[in-house]
Amino acid sequence: MSFVEITNVVGEIDIGQELDLQAVEELLRESDQVTETTYEPAENHWLQSRFTVPNKEKSWYVAFYRSGTCTIAGCDSIETLENVASSVIQTLEPILGDRKPPVRPTNIVGVFNLDFSIDLTQAAIGLGLERVEYEPEQFPGLIYRSDSVPGVVLIFASGKSVITGLSNETKLNQTAEMVRRELEDLIK
Repeated sequence: MSFVEITNVVGEIDIGQELDLQAVEELLRESDQVTETTYEPAENHWLQSRFTVPNKEKSWYVAFYRSGTCTIAGCDSIETLENVASSVIQTLEPILGDRKPPVRPTNIVGVFNLDFSIDLTQAAIGLGLERVEYEPEQFPGLIYRSDSVPGVVLIFASGKSVITGLSNETKLNQTAEMVRRELEDLIK
């Protein structure tokens, strides 16, 4: 059962060849799936764009790099990432030919609620000071990193929590459950 709400999915397409970003920009400008492009090599070494997908009003940030990678950000699910990637691949068809490069999630951000408030000072000590960063004067949450818990978890006194740094939904939910159990044990 999932109790983590995905708020952002970042993914990558490996085109498998060096890209001429000027040529890519021309293709993007011709596409009805691209709402915006910016390529200013003197300022940035990548091409920035915004893609739409059929039947959606939103657009997603897509960056192209000369190395042949393409990064997609701002998706709210793996399915959305795959749909945006499909639009990118379709737009790049003149460069790719019949090749269909794979898309892979590289970072999923999720939020969940512990359903209980927590004393962050007590949590920092209980979780182990070597595994947390907690400086309430700088940031109102506790930053938790552990060998036993993949990714990075931000924990707030209200019980609201954020997980980042994972690449699949199963690990996201497993991490949230592990953190919940560890914190429940601390407050007993």
